[in-house]
Amino acid sequence: MLDQKALKTSKGDAVKRHHPISFLVVLLTVFVTCLSSEDAASQGPLDGKTVPQVSSQSDRSQQPVSPDATPPFTTQFKGQLTIRDNRTATEVTTKRIKILSQGVVQSLSQQQVQFVEGMQKLETLEAFTEKADGRHVAVDSANIITRDAASGLQATYASDLKIRTFIFPDVAVGDTLVMTLKSDILRDFFAGQLTDFDVFPRSQSVTSVQYTIEAPANLDLSVRATGNGASDKTEVVGGVRRHLVEVTGGAYRPEEPGAVSPFDRDPYMAISTFHSYEELGLAYGKAALPQSKPTPEIRVLADEITRGITDRRAQAAAIDVWVKQNIRYVAVYLSVGRVVPHDAATVLKNKFGDCKDKVTLMSALLAAKGIASEAALINLGPAYSLPEPPTLAVLNHVIVYLPEFDLYDDPTANVEAFGTLTAEAYDKPVVRVAATGASLARTSPLKPQDHTAQVKTIVRFAADGTISGQTEESSTGILGGGLRYAGGLVQQIGQETVVQRQLQSFNTPGSGHFELGSSAELRDPAVIKNEFTLNDHFKAPAPAGIATIPVGMPFSVRLGNYLLGARLSGRQSAFACLAGSQSEDIDAIFDPALPMPSPLTAVSIDNAFFTYRSTYRIENRVLKIHREFVSRVSRQVCPPEAEAQITADLNKVRADVYSGYRFGAPSRPVEAKTPPVTEMTSQVIADQSRQIGFLYELKPDCSTAAFATVSTIEPPKHGKISIDRGTGYSNFPQNNPRFDCNKNQSEGVKIAYEPNQGFIGDDTLTVDILYADKSVSRRHYSIKVNPGSADRTSAGAKPQSPAQIIEVARTAVQDQRLRVATLFDLNPDCSVIGIPTVRILESSKNGSVTSEKGSGFPNYPANNSRSKCNSNAVDGEVIFYMPGPGYVGADAVTIEIIYPDGAASKRRYAIEVK
Repeated sequence: MLDQKALKTSKGDAVKRHHPISFLVVLLTVFVTCLSSEDAASQGPLDGKTVPQVSSQSDRSQQPVSPDATPPFTTQFKGQLTIRDNRTATEVTTKRIKILSQGVVQSLSQQQVQFVEGMQKLETLEAFTEKADGRHVAVDSANIITRDAASGLQATYASDLKIRTFIFPDVAVGDTLVMTLKSDILRDFFAGQLTDFDVFPRSQSVTSVQYTIEAPANLDLSVRATGNGASDKTEVVGGVRRHLVEVTGGAYRPEEPGAVSPFDRDPYMAISTFHSYEELGLAYGKAALPQSKPTPEIRVLADEITRGITDRRAQAAAIDVWVKQNIRYVAVYLSVGRVVPHDAATVLKNKFGDCKDKVTLMSALLAAKGIASEAALINLGPAYSLPEPPTLAVLNHVIVYLPEFDLYDDPTANVEAFGTLTAEAYDKPVVRVAATGASLARTSPLKPQDHTAQVKTIVRFAADGTISGQTEESSTGILGGGLRYAGGLVQQIGQETVVQRQLQSFNTPGSGHFELGSSAELRDPAVIKNEFTLNDHFKAPAPAGIATIPVGMPFSVRLGNYLLGARLSGRQSAFACLAGSQSEDIDAIFDPALPMPSPLTAVSIDNAFFTYRSTYRIENRVLKIHREFVSRVSRQVCPPEAEAQITADLNKVRADVYSGYRFGAPSRPVEAKTPPVTEMTSQVIADQSRQIGFLYELKPDCSTAAFATVSTIEPPKHGKISIDRGTGYSNFPQNNPRFDCNKNQSEGVKIAYEPNQGFIGDDTLTVDILYADKSVSRRHYSIKVNPGSADRTSAGAKPQSPAQIIEVARTAVQDQRLRVATLFDLNPDCSVIGIPTVRILESSKNGSVTSEKGSGFPNYPANNSRSKCNSNAVDGEVIFYMPGPGYVGADAVTIEIIYPDGAASKRRYAIEVK
């Protein structure tokens, strides 16, 4: 098949390593020559390595593109694949590109097709420009050029990978470019197999696809066409199975920054003789694993690398460091074996190799120390799922899995510490291949506590206005990798150049020096320090004026500019998002001869996706600024509706991060209209976290309409608040059309409170809730932290820890109705918080169970603060049991109780009927 299917797939899924290097500031973009989409797409399967890219701060905000924009061109595709018994095939395809905009005439009038000599023979049947009046202007044979697809200039050379270029004549708006090609497919990447795949992105404005597949009926071949507008009609005639795959045109969607792969969102077609990805993994293992056999030389080297190290994990880490620092990454393909690495001895001799080669050598070194490893096939792009049936559509890279430590490692990630992958390798499906078999797994999602960046800057303002200071950065995880890369660039480009460009990127030109510290070592944390002096002198502004706050000379982008990707209004596609933690401390020290700025207003934001805190205070002559940003996304794919949930709060973050010094009396802020306040009460047990609110916005069909955004107005004084997306039960009243939604869990936003360790007493907090319709409500929570679990416990009261099923015994009389329980939720003053909702999880086998609104007397113990409530009946939900006629014996019922705040508990009533 074609290398990365360059003939028919778009460049939208080309391999591009996003890497933590995009966490660096703008100036470094001048240091890196990034591969183009064509270069990235030309690499072989199972090798996603590219030159890492650096994106600037300005890239983080994108201009919105209308989802119903007029396409600049349209694409039609028609083809036929004829498969033979020996699993070779012939493919004839016609592609028609209609030009609708002058802006694409230049870029589209020269089409390129890649193919692999030895694996296929490519023949041009016809190529012409179809004029708007129907005339055909043929492409002259002199303007059909075949050449090597890679020159080796980008450390990539494939001697048999070719590219054919078609230069179309006389192209104008309204014309159609037509190409008909014939490809004789002689072999697959895996011997004895056949795979094929095509993706049809909406960004390519595909108006129609018709693709016919003919294969012997007895050939075990899987075909799948999936996605909106895709269909597959199958028939068997005369021993031939014929598939007609069609894709009807959908709405044009321009490619969105940060969007997931077209394979995750758009129609695609896949063909395979593999039954599963495990089978594909076994095929890879059969060819690749024998190459990792340790030689005597490799055993000697493994002993040298690990000399004096007895801990097995530390031995593995030492081998990882050696491979990263001594084996260069070079993608060299000298045969059609795109999935077969060189043997470990050859890689060691050459001291270079591609991803498969580096994994092979590392596995051999590990094996020499008795440490088992597996090859893990993965996607190093924006694909987060594996399209079926199994092909190499998205599997373009290989990393290592060490089962002894349950750890993944990428020996091509030369700036990452042992066990840290590049950002785009987290939360990804992998095909793990070992000598004992193959299995499907998934790399873990990012955890914010493992990927951190701390920037601490001291800025001194001297009496004469001179501004100088120092910055220290300490980073871990993927952010540590970015900092190490920056340290390498300082060594490569030179101190003076980097200092000048770095300070200029913050509009504070000057001079300085970097101390690279541990940035050259592959261990966390990576630390870089610097000293700087600015060219401009400080001049106190007029009263009530504002001056820029110098931030020093950090490499990291400012808070809120990286982890959650680029902003795009009206997103239509899911996008990649990262978890991590950033903090920034700036101590601005002012000489006594200078005026002091006023501290700014602290900001506290609790979003379902991230939290942000800033504090400003003055100690003596020092303005202390502290900011921290934590992205808490649980997965590395965010749904498109998340854009609307984070944009407004991120704008607040950026406004605060880029605020300036204010001198003199601050201007009086415009008085904002305060939303109405709803008073809420809640009881919490000491040292335990409790959910105090569950917010949901549901459609009439009970699906989630949107997620509310929660901002902390008054944080608790004796605890902490957390806001997370999760599931819970709604509590619509019976007269609401969504009342039936209460039966099942819904997605929403959970608000939880956790008291400080050992605290007992009263606490308060206030939050504002922004709903999808832009309405705002304010809730003020009065929280009572009690010294033990007995304070809320009684027969009908709400438990504090509903994780397990509570067992309760009851006795019923034959043929008589039994009141099993009255359930209620009370405040300390005996007022009703709300009526719980009851769901029957396991119904009675020998009787019937009902629940209805009613009243009853609580039964709190004497040491409970609500024991005074026992003397009066309170409203609640009453559960009744009626045994079957004449039945005597054991019975049981299990229920789930959902309380007004969304918390839930389960109870099993064991009933003895006498």
